[in-house]
Amino acid sequence: MNKKTCLLVSLIILLALPLLANNISIDGDVTLTDQNTTEDYINIEFDISWDNSWKTSSAPNNWDAAWVFAKWKLTSGSVWAHCTLSTTDGDHSAPTGSTIDAASDGTGIFIYLSADGSGSNNWDNAKLRWNYDTDLVADDATVDVKVFAIEMVNIPQGDFYLGDGSSHGTFRIVADNTPVPITTTGVVVMCEGTSYDDTQLEGAGILVDGDGGISYTEDISIDNANYPTGYAAFYCMKYEISQGQWVDFFNTLTGTQKGNRDITDAAGKNSDDVVYRNTVSWETGDATCTRSDRACNYLSWADGAAYSDWAGLRPMTELEFEKACRGSNSAVAGEYAWGSTIAAPTTISRAEDGTETVNGNCNYSWGSDFSGGDGGRGPLRCGIFAKSGTSRQDAGASYYGVMEMSGNLWERAVTLGNATGRTFTGTHGNGAIDDSGNADAASWPGTNASGAGFRGGNWGNIATYLPVSYRRDAAYTSAARNRYFGFRSARTK
Repeated sequence: MNKKTCLLVSLIILLALPLLANNISIDGDVTLTDQNTTEDYINIEFDISWDNSWKTSSAPNNWDAAWVFAKWKLTSGSVWAHCTLSTTDGDHSAPTGSTIDAASDGTGIFIYLSADGSGSNNWDNAKLRWNYDTDLVADDATVDVKVFAIEMVNIPQGDFYLGDGSSHGTFRIVADNTPVPITTTGVVVMCEGTSYDDTQLEGAGILVDGDGGISYTEDISIDNANYPTGYAAFYCMKYEISQGQWVDFFNTLTGTQKGNRDITDAAGKNSDDVVYRNTVSWETGDATCTRSDRACNYLSWADGAAYSDWAGLRPMTELEFEKACRGSNSAVAGEYAWGSTIAAPTTISRAEDGTETVNGNCNYSWGSDFSGGDGGRGPLRCGIFAKSGTSRQDAGASYYGVMEMSGNLWERAVTLGNATGRTFTGTHGNGAIDDSGNADAASWPGTNASGAGFRGGNWGNIATYLPVSYRRDAAYTSAARNRYFGFRSARTK
């Protein structure tokens, strides 16, 4: 590579769509500063803000964070690539009041409150060290840079209960029909029916009652010590992928990749108009949407996996789903992500510009079109039930503060219910997808969705389908796009 000692130039790029759903924003200009042509790095400098942030050393002993990563392209080119960041925390500059944890693979960083507190974060002049030589960028190249931020919730390491002993297909100890304690990481052992043996419950032993893809009679030993059981700490997206986030992702793809990830085509909503409250539109060039903060439906497993790989995240497992919902609390039969009281919304107040509110605490039950707002039937704004001063139950929040884990859009999770799902090792995406627009991370369920299932219910379900431990569709394979299907990603801490 021809090295020259001159400034790496950046065309100023803003985050394409400030996402009111999460209210997270990369504010003002993104600039490149402090180039070092000896060590081949430069700092990506930006401001970041979001509301309703927290960190607490008391229960639930966790915090929320922004997962921040960057993409670059030559100003004269059209192909966006992932920026490889320094893996050393101290190489990045964290604004006062914040902490930066750098990912060990260089795909991004987590930024969060450095001390206990809650409220809005407004941090200026954060700097991320980009090791541009790793990405084969010359010292004198002229590049464009985009910075992306996704709100995540820290799910701390610890014991939890899997299953509630009563929901359809629930995980349970067959001998006494009780939830399964998960107290360690490691190999998952499952057994069913009359072959139950106490010795098989050592470690992370899990028994299944025969639904969700596993028969009553088979004994299954999973020789996969890296399967994410939920015991180890991980991050989970605070919200389902929003329509604005989907458009931001989509607009960094090549033409071929866009063609395969187009949710407006005949295999998806089959329209550029609003269909079941999905406002994404694309024919050529860049996609647009008119409700960037609304959860994005019509996402197939392949769509969600591609987004996860592109962002340096990964799919979550169905065990992690239950941990993120229930936390360290004892399991309650038939409980939803927030508890046992549920109310469906009927009325949207104010224009749907990110400030709208609704009654109820969970989007479910089909019903009739919403009155007010944009009307129609379908997903609502991410986090819409959380208002100032609302309780966990009124906000529809999980134990750790993850939103809409019951209802709104169906969650996609890696299942224990078939052999493909049981090979999952929790590999993270590397920031790049293949030329066709598909995820290519090792051990993930492929584009046919074998190994993935559904948890948490959706806006069209009755309440019976929404409990945390309900598993009727936990191993149901569907590669389709559908008005009920959404996605949220995770990352091992």
